[in-house]
Amino acid sequence: MIIALVDDCPQDLTLLYEYLHRYCTEHKIHVLIKQFAHERDFEDTLSTEHYDLVFLDIFMENSGGMVIAKKLKKSNPKCQIIFSTSSKEHAVKAFRLHALDYLLKPYTYAQLEDALSRFENTAKKFAHYIELKEGYLMTRILITDIMYVDYHNHYIQVHTPLKVIRSHMSFSDFSPMLSPYRQFLWCYRNCMVNMDYIDTWKGNDFILKNGELLPIFKSQKKEIIQAYANYIFDYVNGGMIL
Repeated sequence: MIIALVDDCPQDLTLLYEYLHRYCTEHKIHVLIKQFAHERDFEDTLSTEHYDLVFLDIFMENSGGMVIAKKLKKSNPKCQIIFSTSSKEHAVKAFRLHALDYLLKPYTYAQLEDALSRFENTAKKFAHYIELKEGYLMTRILITDIMYVDYHNHYIQVHTPLKVIRSHMSFSDFSPMLSPYRQFLWCYRNCMVNMDYIDTWKGNDFILKNGELLPIFKSQKKEIIQAYANYIFDYVNGGMIL
């Protein structure tokens, strides 16, 4: 995910970057942040760069945020825009351009946090990650890359399409890391599966898209299959899946 910050005031641009960096760190989100102090530098990238979210200052030296927003929407209609300004007078025009939010300077971190929460609820999901100690190093793992997690010989094993990350810790200490994400289902003892990677189920096993089999609790099979069915229903019908 790529986010652009466009503001010709150095102090405001720095503060916005600090707020955004804090939000991404606290929520464990992986994004690429690009900063532009001159609107023309940003406009030059519109034909080659695909932005997911752009923070636009309305009052700038040359084009101005409203003009830039129209160009942005023309080149990238799905990009979300959050305007920032020191005046309320352009609020109506901003929302006519389908802006996601309108931050009045000076805004607080809490106000930015609220705007970003709205973005996550209306646009595609942020690239969240967890962080585990693998040997002597801390390793970041994107939530979307996790197929399933199991436990063996005092080690958590995180299975991704490319490799298995092993970390020495108990399953009870690890499992809260995935609890905020609805796509993970506790299907067996010390085993959680990412339902996005399930192809189907047969008998007492889930069949993953790569052909692997994961066992299902026999005593809780009905509840587990129902939870999977509910998840698929929400996904197909555009329900909110975090």
